[in-house]
Amino acid sequence: MKIIVIAVIALAVILSGFFIAAGPEPHIVIPGEVLWKVGFFPITSTLMAAWLAMLVLIVGTFLMTRSMNLIPSGAQNFIESIIDFLYGQVEEIAGEKNARRFFPVVGTFFLFILVANWVALTPIFKSIGITKDYGHEIFHEIQLKAEKDKPFDKDKHFLAWQMEDAGGIGVAQSGAKTFKFEIHAGEAPGDALDRYIIALAEFYTDFKPHADAAHGTGHADPADVEAALAALEADPKAPKFIPADDHGHGEDDKAHAAVTSVALGTSYTALEFPGDKIALVYPFFRAAFSDLNNTLALAIFAFLVIEFWGFQSLGFGYLGKFFINPLKNPILTFVGLLELVSEFIRIISFAFRLFGNIFAGGVLLLILTFLVPFLAPLGIYGLELFVGLIQAVVFAMLVLVFAVGAVEHHGDEEHHDEHGGGHGDGHGSPAAHHQPGAVQAH
Repeated sequence: MKIIVIAVIALAVILSGFFIAAGPEPHIVIPGEVLWKVGFFPITSTLMAAWLAMLVLIVGTFLMTRSMNLIPSGAQNFIESIIDFLYGQVEEIAGEKNARRFFPVVGTFFLFILVANWVALTPIFKSIGITKDYGHEIFHEIQLKAEKDKPFDKDKHFLAWQMEDAGGIGVAQSGAKTFKFEIHAGEAPGDALDRYIIALAEFYTDFKPHADAAHGTGHADPADVEAALAALEADPKAPKFIPADDHGHGEDDKAHAAVTSVALGTSYTALEFPGDKIALVYPFFRAAFSDLNNTLALAIFAFLVIEFWGFQSLGFGYLGKFFINPLKNPILTFVGLLELVSEFIRIISFAFRLFGNIFAGGVLLLILTFLVPFLAPLGIYGLELFVGLIQAVVFAMLVLVFAVGAVEHHGDEEHHDEHGGGHGDGHGSPAAHHQPGAVQAH
């Protein structure tokens, strides 16, 4: 009986989600959304998330250690336990001497990636941001081409949500519709305008075009364009196209280039939305490592610090792991060159492993929340907590393992093989010699 009651409650919660929390179709993009630009430098939603993770680490560490005691307790005991555990793991792999060198970098990688991944699961991510008005944006794109009197040189795809204006803030209501529009390469601005009039009429009213050209390329049917414009005019909440001779917008008004409809022969200089708008939310925060730029930055830094440690420990002898005299051993010469290439390939491996897992998890959460609001995404949140931890561990441990391999002396492995169990035939066979890059954890 309890199982039936639980099942009924769960089903009721899931069904209620379709009425209360059903959102518009998700908009998935790979690069971080650009919120602002400082000069030539773009401030993206993923960069903001990385800064937020740093802030959480800095402020959290300060609050937990501001009153240090010899005998730790509470928050101090918690953070010291974490640091002690991490240091113990690094020391076990790298040894006491190298642990002191490696731990600040390895520990920072782990904590930064972990906090960034877990913070990204909070409700403020991908839900609050800047509203971009695509209704006017599309018309502005057409205006720019009309001003240059040139056809579009490439395809443009627009996707936006139906949003109402709530005191200057765009809000997508439950079950809001999704608006889609495409401008095709080679299309004239006037033809794009005609199809845009039809698309808006379809979205805001009950209008249905008769000709297929309304959704494809070429000239739209004049009857369809005229009927679509009439439908928009008849609905007080639907968008209104402003002719060039209205409201003082003439042909000499440089701020409002006129676009002439091919079907109607009328020029329009502005578009107004008295009711709901079609817009898209560019979130202030999106998972930091769902952007390849951020993971690539971490990977490049990891590569540079590993090479630095290698040269710091071995000097130019570090290059002996990669460049081996072909007269002595041509096979190891080839292997050394492969190892040199693999040093740079690690950058790609580091960057794409972290990016792929975090981006895929974000997409899965977004799609599942859209398809089955409430309850169903909870299991994925638990999985993403685990994935966020595993990715932090994997990235930090790979940096550590590669660093240990970089600082090993060229003759250490050879010496070990010759005096250990590596005498197979007792004549110092090639198998007993050092293999470049002893650590191969790609």
